[in-house]
Amino acid sequence: MNDLKVTRSGRRNGRKLTKNRIKIITALALSAVLAIALLSAAIIGVIRLIGGTKQAQSFREPAQVVSSMENHNTVSMELAVGDVCKLSLPDAADLKGVDFESSDPNIVRVDSSGRADALSEGKATVTATGYGFAAACEFTVAGEAQIIRPSEITTAIKANEEIQQKNAEKGSDNLYNLVVNRRTNTVTAYTYDDSGSYTVPIRAMVCSCGTGGDDITPTGEYALYFKEEWHALFDDVYGMYVSGIDGPYLFHSVPYETFQDPASLETDEYNKLSTNASQGCVRLAVSDAKWVFENCPLNTPVKIIDEDGSADPLGTPAAVKVDETIKWDPTDPNEKNPYYGKSPTITGAEDKTIQKGDEFKAFEGVTARDICSNDITSKLEMMGTVIPEKKGVYYVTYSVTDDFHLKTSVTVAITVE
Repeated sequence: MNDLKVTRSGRRNGRKLTKNRIKIITALALSAVLAIALLSAAIIGVIRLIGGTKQAQSFREPAQVVSSMENHNTVSMELAVGDVCKLSLPDAADLKGVDFESSDPNIVRVDSSGRADALSEGKATVTATGYGFAAACEFTVAGEAQIIRPSEITTAIKANEEIQQKNAEKGSDNLYNLVVNRRTNTVTAYTYDDSGSYTVPIRAMVCSCGTGGDDITPTGEYALYFKEEWHALFDDVYGMYVSGIDGPYLFHSVPYETFQDPASLETDEYNKLSTNASQGCVRLAVSDAKWVFENCPLNTPVKIIDEDGSADPLGTPAAVKVDETIKWDPTDPNEKNPYYGKSPTITGAEDKTIQKGDEFKAFEGVTARDICSNDITSKLEMMGTVIPEKKGVYYVTYSVTDDFHLKTSVTVAITVE
């Protein structure tokens, strides 16, 4: 590899290869409502909370029962371990005067607002009684809680996955076209529509294009012509997942100081993603460079444009800042990566007791950080109801999703005395 390296004086910003040398070498509102059922004209919404991480699931067919306050009615609901149901009473019922009770709190526990948590496999009945009516929900709980993580850690925005999968199953030689918008530092991958035109955006990736002048990323239409997992770049640094666009202009990771050492990332350059920072190449986070490398074969068309954000149908993904002392790309799937397997953290969400009539300050003292320790408190969401005027125990779930699409949730108990 070192004999393929090209040197050039100047700053270590972009990483272009000489044309002749290269031509020798020929890839959410965070709370998801899953089910709604009327209980005594009640609505029951279900959301999956799995292993401390809230993960959006497919919609279930809701069970619906209409009943009146004069009659005793029972509905049935099937849940998986980790599910949470909210039992919502008819408008005529005052929630402050209704008592909820579970026949087996070890299987399904219920709080004073009618929130029911599926804790283990089995059957349990939750009853709601008060002010002349009684209603019940029979729960059947099955399955085991599972921790579900994305297949890749990336800030990329994805869309039209069904069309993408359908086209992939056809085995097309050119599944994608790539468009680089050097003004917005966005790469958008398109797949083809029913007419064969590449109009369906499936992935947007944040990048860094050239700074301009002699280091500009040229506009035009090209095709990928070479690939190499690691390759030497200007100024004695190296790129991972390199795909050649044209001559010295490449897709590649943010540069590394040492050949084949993913723990030598130039973190100051990584923190420039979403800005023009290279000598002309198109820099990507590792996961995105890897996606191009693995999914866009030689001869994949590449178009480089210079337009405003209206040319980017999926928008520009977030550019997450990293700790400059940790010389790893957080999107690198390497198991040695110190970011590997991490999830966002929520701090300050703890069991607490308040006095009847006191205000419940839901987000006071609760903060969240992403896997790179950036403050993402503004992304916090809360599910649960606390009625300060009603004594009892209430379960509240705090959830957050970071820019890598990683999710975390924490459930706490709020006691009103």
